[in-house]
Amino acid sequence: MAWQILVVEDEEWAWDSLRDMLALLLLAENPKLIRLDTVRDAVNWLRNNSPDLIFMDIHLADGISLDVFKQVPVSAPVIFTTAYDEYALDAFQNQGYAYLLKPFDQEDMEQAIAKVRKLLPSDEPHYKSRFLVKYGIHLKSLPVDDIAYFMAEDKTLFAVEKAGGRYIIEDTLMGIATKLDPAFFFQINRKFMVHIDAIVSMLKISRGRVKVKLVPEHDEDVIVSQERSFLFQEWLGR
Repeated sequence: MAWQILVVEDEEWAWDSLRDMLALLLLAENPKLIRLDTVRDAVNWLRNNSPDLIFMDIHLADGISLDVFKQVPVSAPVIFTTAYDEYALDAFQNQGYAYLLKPFDQEDMEQAIAKVRKLLPSDEPHYKSRFLVKYGIHLKSLPVDDIAYFMAEDKTLFAVEKAGGRYIIEDTLMGIATKLDPAFFFQINRKFMVHIDAIVSMLKISRGRVKVKLVPEHDEDVIVSQERSFLFQEWLGR
């Protein structure tokens, strides 16, 4: 079940940053984001809709977002995002579960989401156990347990077996992300989705990135992107 998340934010840079963070942190949930930028629009929308989670800036173009709660009942948990710290008490009296001071980072956002995750709807996930692949005129049922990593090249996605075989998958990295168990697979950058057992060594390099050595070995450097480095290191320690 995809989460429906309302974002009440009137600053374009803040919306862009929040949207990108949620895309990384909630990849498996595939949330539907609704963005509004005024108190008036938020009140009107909430009169007819019930989101699973709300992100709300305090200062908006037409007033203070806390006024929303005086005009319409809100049952969803709210994560407040603001540059002002004097509204914290009022925020926690109005469905506030977290209060993030701008500029906040990915780690701050992850901790905030962790506070509300248990309140949000969830379905027991069903992950793929095998892929049907083609090679020449042949077909093969490829067990997920035999896959070391997925690799995107140009517009083609390959599954690379632990034994070294390489097969085309009729999908994309984004498409398979929700089909694989996140306990074992992690997308380290725009090109690679790797199995934990395929990682044989790691080395921290510049700007917080991590260089990983995979098996079967790839002939180019495989780097965990800067924006995914924190999540990657957390995933390793689960």
